[in-house]
Amino acid sequence: MAEANVYYFNPTCELAVANGSFSYQPPLLLQEMERDLSILPFAFCTENDFVLTENQPTLAFQQKMRIAGFTLPQFCNLAELESLPSNSFDAIYPWGWSPAAHFKLKNLKEKCIDKFRESPVFNWKDEHKLLFERSTSLDFLNGLLANNPPDWFIKREMIGSKATSCEEIELLLRDHSPLVLKAPMSSSGRGIQIIRNIKLNTSNKQWISGILKQQSYLIAEPYLEKLIDLSFQFRVLSNSKIEYLGFSIFETNSNGQYRGTLIHPDLGKIAPDENVFELMEMISATAKIISDALKKSNYANWHRGFLGVDAMIFKHQKDLLMQPCIEINSRMNMGVLTMFIEKQIHPDATGKFELFYGKTGDFETYALKQMQLKKPQFSEGRLYSGFVALVEPSKQNKFGAYISLGEAK
Repeated sequence: MAEANVYYFNPTCELAVANGSFSYQPPLLLQEMERDLSILPFAFCTENDFVLTENQPTLAFQQKMRIAGFTLPQFCNLAELESLPSNSFDAIYPWGWSPAAHFKLKNLKEKCIDKFRESPVFNWKDEHKLLFERSTSLDFLNGLLANNPPDWFIKREMIGSKATSCEEIELLLRDHSPLVLKAPMSSSGRGIQIIRNIKLNTSNKQWISGILKQQSYLIAEPYLEKLIDLSFQFRVLSNSKIEYLGFSIFETNSNGQYRGTLIHPDLGKIAPDENVFELMEMISATAKIISDALKKSNYANWHRGFLGVDAMIFKHQKDLLMQPCIEINSRMNMGVLTMFIEKQIHPDATGKFELFYGKTGDFETYALKQMQLKKPQFSEGRLYSGFVALVEPSKQNKFGAYISLGEAK
Protein backbone atom coordinates (compact mmCIF):
# COMPACT_ATOMS: atom_id res chain seq x y z
CA MET A 1 0.00 0.00 0.00
CA ALA A 2 1.35 3.44 -1.00
CA GLU A 3 2.53 5.79 1.73
CA ALA A 4 0.23 8.59 2.85
CA ASN A 5 1.93 11.44 4.70
CA VAL A 6 0.69 14.74 6.13
CA TYR A 7 2.59 17.96 5.38
CA TYR A 8 2.16 21.20 7.31
CA PHE A 9 3.67 24.62 6.51
CA ASN A 10 4.90 26.38 9.69
CA PRO A 11 8.03 28.37 8.72
CA THR A 12 7.89 30.22 12.04
CA CYS A 13 8.97 27.02 13.79
CA GLU A 14 12.25 28.56 15.04
CA LEU A 15 10.33 31.35 16.75
CA ALA A 16 8.05 28.75 18.30
CA VAL A 17 11.05 26.74 19.52
CA ALA A 18 12.61 29.88 21.03
CA ASN A 19 9.33 30.69 22.77
CA GLY A 20 8.93 27.12 24.02
CA SER A 21 5.18 27.31 24.66
CA PHE A 22 2.72 24.76 23.31
CA SER A 23 0.28 27.64 22.78
CA TYR A 24 2.70 29.91 20.87
CA GLN A 25 1.17 32.08 18.15
CA PRO A 26 3.46 34.00 15.75
CA PRO A 27 2.91 37.73 15.10
CA LEU A 28 -0.11 38.51 12.93
CA LEU A 29 1.87 39.23 9.75
CA LEU A 30 3.67 35.89 10.03
CA GLN A 31 0.34 34.14 10.62
CA GLU A 32 -0.82 35.68 7.34
CA MET A 33 2.32 34.40 5.61
CA GLU A 34 1.71 30.86 6.88
CA ARG A 35 -1.91 31.04 5.75
CA ASP A 36 -1.21 32.51 2.29
CA LEU A 37 1.63 30.05 1.52
CA SER A 38 0.17 27.03 3.33
CA ILE A 39 -0.15 24.80 0.25
CA LEU A 40 3.54 25.04 -0.74
CA PRO A 41 4.50 21.60 0.67
CA PHE A 42 2.57 20.12 -2.27
CA ALA A 43 5.97 20.03 -4.00
CA PHE A 44 7.04 17.13 -1.77
CA CYS A 45 3.82 15.16 -2.17
CA THR A 46 2.32 12.31 -4.11
CA GLU A 47 -1.39 12.09 -4.85
CA ASN A 48 -1.73 9.87 -1.76
CA ASP A 49 -0.48 12.58 0.61
CA PHE A 50 -2.26 15.38 2.46
CA VAL A 51 -1.40 19.05 2.97
CA LEU A 52 -2.89 20.65 6.07
CA THR A 53 -4.36 24.02 5.11
CA GLU A 54 -7.25 26.22 6.17
CA ASN A 55 -6.90 28.06 2.83
CA GLN A 56 -7.77 25.33 0.34
CA PRO A 57 -7.17 26.13 -3.35
CA THR A 58 -10.08 26.06 -5.76
CA LEU A 59 -10.53 23.17 -8.16
CA ALA A 60 -9.82 25.57 -11.05
CA PHE A 61 -6.42 26.50 -9.61
CA GLN A 62 -5.60 22.86 -8.92
CA GLN A 63 -6.38 22.04 -12.54
CA LYS A 64 -3.98 24.76 -13.72
CA MET A 65 -1.27 23.27 -11.51
CA ARG A 66 -1.84 19.81 -12.94
CA ILE A 67 -1.64 21.21 -16.47
CA ALA A 68 1.71 22.76 -15.47
CA GLY A 69 2.90 19.24 -14.64
CA PHE A 70 2.54 19.05 -10.85
CA THR A 71 1.14 16.07 -8.98
CA LEU A 72 -1.16 17.35 -6.24
CA PRO A 73 -2.08 15.84 -2.88
CA GLN A 74 -5.35 16.28 -1.04
CA PHE A 75 -5.74 19.68 0.63
CA CYS A 76 -7.56 19.32 3.95
CA ASN A 77 -8.23 21.36 7.06
CA LEU A 78 -7.39 20.06 10.52
CA ALA A 79 -10.92 18.86 11.32
CA GLU A 80 -11.08 16.84 8.10
CA LEU A 81 -7.77 15.12 8.85
CA GLU A 82 -8.70 14.46 12.47
CA SER A 83 -11.89 12.72 11.31
CA LEU A 84 -9.95 10.03 9.45
CA PRO A 85 -9.47 6.60 11.11
CA SER A 86 -6.40 5.31 12.93
CA ASN A 87 -3.37 4.32 10.82
CA SER A 88 -4.46 6.70 8.05
CA PHE A 89 -0.98 8.28 7.89
CA ASP A 90 2.54 6.93 7.66
CA ALA A 91 4.20 10.09 9.00
CA ILE A 92 3.73 13.80 9.60
CA TYR A 93 6.13 16.31 8.07
CA PRO A 94 5.73 19.87 9.34
CA TRP A 95 8.07 22.49 7.89
CA GLY A 96 9.78 22.13 11.26
CA TRP A 97 8.96 20.59 14.62
CA SER A 98 8.35 22.73 17.71
CA PRO A 99 6.36 22.37 20.94
CA ALA A 100 3.53 24.34 19.29
CA ALA A 101 3.54 22.07 16.20
CA HIS A 102 3.37 18.97 18.39
CA PHE A 103 0.38 20.43 20.23
CA LYS A 104 -1.46 21.43 17.05
CA LEU A 105 -0.86 18.03 15.42
CA LYS A 106 -1.37 15.88 18.53
CA ASN A 107 -4.56 14.19 17.27
CA LEU A 108 -3.00 13.48 13.87
CA LYS A 109 0.08 11.94 15.48
CA GLU A 110 -2.15 9.32 17.08
CA LYS A 111 -3.38 8.30 13.61
CA CYS A 112 0.11 7.44 12.33
CA ILE A 113 1.56 3.95 12.00
CA ASP A 114 3.90 2.50 14.63
CA LYS A 115 7.06 3.23 12.64
CA PHE A 116 6.49 6.98 12.97
CA ARG A 117 5.34 6.71 16.58
CA GLU A 118 8.71 5.11 17.38
CA SER A 119 10.75 7.83 15.64
CA PRO A 120 12.71 10.48 17.61
CA VAL A 121 10.47 13.30 16.32
CA PHE A 122 7.21 11.78 17.60
CA ASN A 123 7.56 13.65 20.90
CA TRP A 124 9.29 16.95 21.70
CA LYS A 125 12.32 16.73 23.97
CA ASP A 126 14.30 19.59 25.49
CA GLU A 127 17.44 18.59 23.61
CA HIS A 128 15.67 19.09 20.26
CA LYS A 129 15.94 22.83 20.84
CA LEU A 130 19.70 22.57 20.33
CA LEU A 131 19.15 21.49 16.72
CA PHE A 132 17.72 24.94 15.94
CA GLU A 133 20.29 27.12 17.68
CA ARG A 134 22.99 28.97 15.78
CA SER A 135 25.46 28.13 18.54
CA THR A 136 25.05 24.45 17.57
CA SER A 137 25.78 25.35 13.94
CA LEU A 138 28.87 27.24 15.14
CA ASP A 139 30.02 24.18 17.11
CA PHE A 140 29.50 22.05 13.99
CA LEU A 141 31.60 24.50 11.95
CA ASN A 142 34.36 24.43 14.55
CA GLY A 143 34.33 20.64 14.28
CA LEU A 144 34.73 20.83 10.51
CA LEU A 145 37.68 23.23 10.85
CA ALA A 146 39.36 21.08 13.50
CA ASN A 147 39.25 17.92 11.39
CA ASN A 148 41.90 18.46 8.70
CA PRO A 149 39.95 21.00 6.61
CA PRO A 150 40.91 21.76 3.00
CA ASP A 151 42.95 24.92 2.55
CA TRP A 152 40.02 26.70 0.88
CA PHE A 153 37.81 26.51 3.98
CA ILE A 154 37.28 29.70 5.97
CA LYS A 155 40.02 30.51 8.48
CA ARG A 156 39.24 30.29 12.20
CA GLU A 157 39.82 34.01 12.81
CA MET A 158 37.07 34.80 10.27
CA ILE A 159 34.23 32.84 11.89
CA GLY A 160 31.67 34.03 14.41
CA SER A 161 31.54 33.95 18.19
CA LYS A 162 28.87 34.26 20.89
CA ALA A 163 28.23 37.67 22.42
CA THR A 164 26.10 38.39 25.47
CA SER A 165 26.25 42.19 25.78
CA CYS A 166 26.44 45.41 23.78
CA GLU A 167 29.90 45.99 25.28
CA GLU A 168 31.22 42.72 23.82
CA ILE A 169 29.86 43.62 20.41
CA GLU A 170 31.46 47.08 20.52
CA LEU A 171 34.80 45.44 21.29
CA LEU A 172 34.36 43.12 18.30
CA LEU A 173 33.56 46.11 16.08
CA ARG A 174 37.02 47.53 16.79
CA ASP A 175 38.57 44.53 15.02
CA HIS A 176 35.83 43.64 12.52
CA SER A 177 33.67 46.18 10.74
CA PRO A 178 31.14 45.62 9.24
CA LEU A 179 29.85 42.99 11.68
CA VAL A 180 26.93 40.62 11.14
CA LEU A 181 24.75 39.97 14.21
CA LYS A 182 22.40 36.98 14.32
CA ALA A 183 19.73 35.92 16.79
CA PRO A 184 20.22 32.34 18.07
CA MET A 185 16.97 31.24 16.41
CA SER A 186 15.34 32.84 13.37
CA SER A 187 14.69 31.87 9.76
CA SER A 188 15.10 33.05 6.15
CA GLY A 189 17.49 35.81 7.10
CA ARG A 190 15.20 37.28 9.74
CA GLY A 191 16.81 38.00 13.09
CA ILE A 192 19.90 39.41 11.36
CA GLN A 193 21.43 42.88 11.48
CA ILE A 194 24.51 44.10 9.66
CA ILE A 195 26.37 46.74 11.69
CA ARG A 196 28.21 48.88 9.15
CA ASN A 197 29.44 51.63 11.48
CA ILE A 198 32.20 51.22 14.05
CA LYS A 199 29.85 52.27 16.87
CA LEU A 200 26.40 51.02 17.82
CA ASN A 201 23.56 53.52 17.48
CA THR A 202 20.42 53.63 19.63
CA SER A 203 18.44 51.45 17.21
CA ASN A 204 21.22 48.81 17.15
CA LYS A 205 21.35 48.74 20.94
CA GLN A 206 17.58 48.36 21.24
CA TRP A 207 17.55 45.46 18.79
CA ILE A 208 20.50 43.76 20.50
CA SER A 209 18.96 44.19 23.95
CA GLY A 210 15.67 42.74 22.72
CA ILE A 211 17.35 39.62 21.32
CA LEU A 212 19.50 39.18 24.45
CA LYS A 213 16.41 39.46 26.65
CA GLN A 214 14.56 36.83 24.60
CA GLN A 215 17.38 34.40 23.75
CA SER A 216 20.35 35.36 26.02
CA TYR A 217 23.04 35.64 23.32
CA LEU A 218 23.87 36.63 19.76
CA ILE A 219 26.26 35.27 17.17
CA ALA A 220 28.62 37.98 15.87
CA GLU A 221 30.41 37.29 12.57
CA PRO A 222 32.83 39.32 10.45
CA TYR A 223 31.20 40.52 7.22
CA LEU A 224 32.44 38.51 4.23
CA GLU A 225 32.69 39.52 0.56
CA LYS A 226 30.07 37.08 -0.67
CA LEU A 227 30.15 35.59 -4.15
CA ILE A 228 27.52 32.82 -3.86
CA ASP A 229 24.93 31.83 -1.26
CA LEU A 230 24.28 28.10 -1.37
CA SER A 231 22.69 25.41 0.72
CA PHE A 232 23.56 21.72 0.90
CA GLN A 233 20.37 19.65 1.11
CA PHE A 234 20.07 16.38 3.01
CA ARG A 235 17.41 14.03 4.29
CA VAL A 236 17.76 12.13 7.56
CA LEU A 237 16.14 8.75 6.97
CA SER A 238 14.29 6.54 9.43
CA ASN A 239 17.39 4.42 10.03
CA SER A 240 19.49 7.52 10.91
CA LYS A 241 21.25 7.41 7.54
CA ILE A 242 22.04 10.71 5.83
CA GLU A 243 21.00 11.07 2.18
CA TYR A 244 22.63 13.90 0.21
CA LEU A 245 20.11 15.45 -2.20
CA GLY A 246 22.25 18.11 -3.87
CA PHE A 247 22.88 21.83 -3.45
CA SER A 248 20.79 24.90 -4.15
CA ILE A 249 21.87 28.46 -4.89
CA PHE A 250 19.77 31.23 -3.45
CA GLU A 251 19.60 35.02 -3.41
CA THR A 252 19.25 37.42 -0.48
CA ASN A 253 18.75 41.15 -0.15
CA SER A 254 21.35 43.53 1.29
CA ASN A 255 20.30 42.57 4.83
CA GLY A 256 20.69 38.83 4.26
CA GLN A 257 16.96 38.07 3.99
CA TYR A 258 15.90 35.31 1.59
CA ARG A 259 14.56 36.44 -1.81
CA GLY A 260 14.52 33.37 -4.03
CA THR A 261 16.24 30.20 -5.25
CA LEU A 262 17.70 29.62 -8.72
CA ILE A 263 16.21 26.85 -10.85
CA HIS A 264 18.88 24.75 -12.63
CA PRO A 265 21.59 27.33 -11.79
CA ASP A 266 24.49 27.81 -14.17
CA LEU A 267 27.67 28.56 -12.22
CA GLY A 268 29.17 29.98 -15.39
CA LYS A 269 26.72 32.86 -15.20
CA ILE A 270 27.38 33.51 -11.51
CA ALA A 271 31.15 33.24 -11.28
CA PRO A 272 34.01 34.04 -13.67
CA ASP A 273 34.59 31.24 -16.21
CA GLU A 274 38.07 30.52 -14.87
CA ASN A 275 36.61 29.71 -11.44
CA VAL A 276 33.76 27.37 -12.44
CA PHE A 277 35.71 24.10 -12.31
CA GLU A 278 37.32 25.13 -9.01
CA LEU A 279 33.92 25.99 -7.54
CA MET A 280 32.37 22.68 -8.57
CA GLU A 281 35.28 20.82 -6.97
CA MET A 282 34.86 22.86 -3.77
CA ILE A 283 31.11 22.25 -3.65
CA SER A 284 31.41 18.52 -4.29
CA ALA A 285 34.16 18.04 -1.69
CA THR A 286 32.33 20.16 0.90
CA ALA A 287 29.12 18.16 0.48
CA LYS A 288 31.03 14.96 1.27
CA ILE A 289 32.74 16.52 4.33
CA ILE A 290 29.43 17.83 5.71
CA SER A 291 27.64 14.54 5.05
CA ASP A 292 30.30 12.58 6.93
CA ALA A 293 30.13 15.01 9.87
CA LEU A 294 26.33 14.88 10.02
CA LYS A 295 26.43 11.09 10.31
CA LYS A 296 28.34 11.47 13.60
CA SER A 297 26.17 14.29 14.96
CA ASN A 298 22.98 14.61 16.99
CA TYR A 299 21.15 15.58 13.81
CA ALA A 300 21.29 11.93 12.75
CA ASN A 301 20.02 10.78 16.15
CA TRP A 302 17.35 13.37 16.96
CA HIS A 303 16.08 14.57 13.57
CA ARG A 304 14.11 12.98 10.73
CA GLY A 305 13.26 14.48 7.36
CA PHE A 306 14.84 17.31 5.38
CA LEU A 307 17.84 19.28 6.59
CA GLY A 308 19.73 22.14 4.94
CA VAL A 309 23.22 23.45 5.65
CA ASP A 310 23.61 27.06 4.47
CA ALA A 311 27.06 27.92 3.18
CA MET A 312 28.82 30.70 1.32
CA ILE A 313 31.58 31.08 -1.25
CA PHE A 314 33.37 34.38 -0.72
CA LYS A 315 36.39 36.32 -1.86
CA HIS A 316 39.32 36.87 0.48
CA GLN A 317 42.08 38.94 -1.07
CA LYS A 318 42.64 37.05 -4.36
CA ASP A 319 41.33 33.68 -3.19
CA LEU A 320 37.92 32.01 -3.25
CA LEU A 321 37.07 30.46 0.10
CA MET A 322 34.16 28.40 1.43
CA GLN A 323 32.26 29.08 4.65
CA PRO A 324 30.83 25.52 4.83
CA CYS A 325 28.33 26.00 7.66
CA ILE A 326 26.73 29.38 8.27
CA GLU A 327 23.77 27.65 9.85
CA ILE A 328 22.01 24.28 9.90
CA ASN A 329 18.28 24.25 9.26
CA SER A 330 16.86 21.07 10.78
CA ARG A 331 13.63 21.52 8.86
CA MET A 332 12.37 21.96 5.34
CA ASN A 333 13.60 25.04 3.50
CA MET A 334 12.95 26.90 0.27
CA GLY A 335 16.06 25.42 -1.33
CA VAL A 336 14.94 21.82 -1.03
CA LEU A 337 11.40 22.86 -2.01
CA THR A 338 12.84 24.33 -5.21
CA MET A 339 14.76 21.11 -5.89
CA PHE A 340 11.50 19.15 -5.81
CA ILE A 341 9.80 21.73 -8.05
CA GLU A 342 12.71 21.39 -10.51
CA LYS A 343 11.82 17.75 -11.05
CA GLN A 344 8.72 18.86 -12.98
CA ILE A 345 10.63 21.37 -15.12
CA HIS A 346 12.56 20.68 -18.32
CA PRO A 347 16.25 20.18 -17.42
CA ASP A 348 17.36 22.86 -19.92
CA ALA A 349 15.06 25.50 -18.43
CA THR A 350 16.45 28.11 -16.07
CA GLY A 351 14.77 30.63 -13.81
CA LYS A 352 13.85 31.33 -10.21
CA PHE A 353 11.53 30.32 -7.45
CA GLU A 354 10.56 33.51 -5.64
CA LEU A 355 8.40 34.69 -2.77
CA PHE A 356 6.18 37.77 -3.01
CA TYR A 357 5.09 40.22 -0.32
CA GLY A 358 2.91 43.29 -0.77
CA LYS A 359 -0.35 44.89 0.27
CA THR A 360 -3.53 42.82 0.41
CA GLY A 361 -4.43 41.81 -3.16
CA ASP A 362 -1.09 42.87 -4.70
CA PHE A 363 -0.06 39.30 -5.46
CA GLU A 364 -3.26 38.71 -7.43
CA THR A 365 -2.60 41.85 -9.51
CA TYR A 366 1.04 40.91 -10.06
CA ALA A 367 0.34 37.27 -10.91
CA LEU A 368 -2.47 38.00 -13.39
CA LYS A 369 -0.23 40.47 -15.22
CA GLN A 370 2.74 38.08 -15.33
CA MET A 371 0.58 35.19 -16.53
CA GLN A 372 -0.48 37.32 -19.49
CA LEU A 373 3.05 38.49 -20.27
CA LYS A 374 4.79 35.14 -19.74
CA LYS A 375 2.40 32.33 -20.57
CA PRO A 376 3.73 28.85 -19.76
CA GLN A 377 5.46 27.06 -22.62
CA PHE A 378 6.33 23.37 -22.73
CA SER A 379 9.08 21.32 -24.34
CA GLU A 380 9.00 17.52 -24.50
CA GLY A 381 5.94 17.61 -22.26
CA ARG A 382 7.61 19.57 -19.47
CA LEU A 383 7.43 23.19 -18.38
CA TYR A 384 10.14 25.18 -20.15
CA SER A 385 9.37 28.89 -19.85
CA GLY A 386 6.81 31.30 -18.48
CA PHE A 387 5.27 32.28 -15.15
CA VAL A 388 3.43 29.89 -12.83
CA ALA A 389 1.86 30.94 -9.51
CA LEU A 390 2.43 28.22 -6.91
CA VAL A 391 -0.20 29.49 -4.50
CA GLU A 392 -3.59 30.73 -5.63
CA PRO A 393 -3.67 34.50 -6.24
CA SER A 394 -6.59 36.08 -4.39
CA LYS A 395 -7.80 39.45 -3.20
CA GLN A 396 -7.01 38.42 0.40
CA ASN A 397 -3.34 37.48 -0.09
CA LYS A 398 -0.38 39.60 0.94
CA PHE A 399 2.10 36.80 0.25
CA GLY A 400 2.65 34.69 -2.83
CA ALA A 401 5.07 32.24 -4.41
CA TYR A 402 5.83 31.58 -8.06
CA ILE A 403 8.34 30.30 -10.57
CA SER A 404 9.51 32.42 -13.46
CA LEU A 405 11.39 30.66 -16.26
CA GLY A 406 13.37 32.19 -19.13
CA GLU A 407 12.11 32.26 -22.69
CA ALA A 408 12.55 29.13 -24.82
CA LYS A 409 15.81 28.98 -26.75
